[in-house]
Amino acid sequence: MMKVTRMDTNLWGHESFEYVGYDKEAEIFSIFLPEGCCLSFTSVKEQVVFSFLLALDKESFILQKLIPFFPFEKSSEQVSHSVSIKQAASI
Repeated sequence: MMKVTRMDTNLWGHESFEYVGYDKEAEIFSIFLPEGCCLSFTSVKEQVVFSFLLALDKESFILQKLIPFFPFEKSSEQVSHSVSIKQAASI
């Protein structure tokens, strides 16, 4: 079962996403984008999720630690939001 948490955009200083979720049994880490779509990374160990939660620059973590190393799917073709996370998702 996926547990979802809200990432306060004001506190963390980003606008690319507001919610993240993790299914420990399936090892799926999801980032929910404001447009209603999400990026779902597979084979993500719990330790990687903890590292993400502790990272000060979450957008850089996504670009440098998740996208290059974990397979991912986007839930729709609507990924056309601000920063370069959206650009990386179009790969």
